[in-house]
Amino acid sequence: MAKKSTQRRRVGKTRAPDKVKITSPVRPSTPANTYTSKPVSIAFAGPEHRFTSADLEILGIDHSQASYEGRVFFNNPKADASTPKTLAQGYAGSFYIFGHGGCFGDVGHCEINERLDAYDLRDPHPLRPTLARVPVTAALKQFAKSNAQISITVVPVVSAATELSDMKNVFRFQQMRFLTYNS
Repeated sequence: MAKKSTQRRRVGKTRAPDKVKITSPVRPSTPANTYTSKPVSIAFAGPEHRFTSADLEILGIDHSQASYEGRVFFNNPKADASTPKTLAQGYAGSFYIFGHGGCFGDVGHCEINERLDAYDLRDPHPLRPTLARVPVTAALKQFAKSNAQISITVVPVVSAATELSDMKNVFRFQQMRFLTYNS
C-alpha cells in the first residue's frame, strides 16, 4: 500500500494573483471613450414607411466592467457627458448597464465557458454578453425626414467603478441594428 503524502498538491499551472485591496466604488475623474458608427442607412424609416415604433438593439454588450448609462445620439459625433439630452442635440435615448466591476475571482473565474453539450443543465455564465433595446421612435422619425443616413454615437457615462474596472473602454459590443414595428 502506498504511503499518503503530507505535501499539498498544486493544482493548475498558474498561481492565484496577490490579494488586492478593493475600496468603495468611485466616480471616475476622466470620461470614458465614446463610440461613433460609420453612417448607416435609415431609408427604411422615411415618411413613406409606416412603422409605429422603433428600437435600436445593441447586441453582445460586455458588462464585466463598470456600471454606466449609455446615451445614444444621432448625427452628433462630438456628443459627450455634458451634451444636453434633447432632440435638437441628436439625443435618441439611453440604456443602463449594471456592471460587475472587474474580476474579483481567482484565475479563470471570469472566463466565459460555453455549454458542454445539450444535456448541460447548468445556468449560463453570469458574464455572458447582454443586450439593450433603446426606444428611438421619435428621434428616428425626425432624422429620417431630412437624412438618408445617420451616424450613431454612444456616450458611456460611468456612475461608479472600482480599481479593477477598465474605466476608459467600458462600452464594448458586437452588433447594432434597428428594429421597427407595425401596429
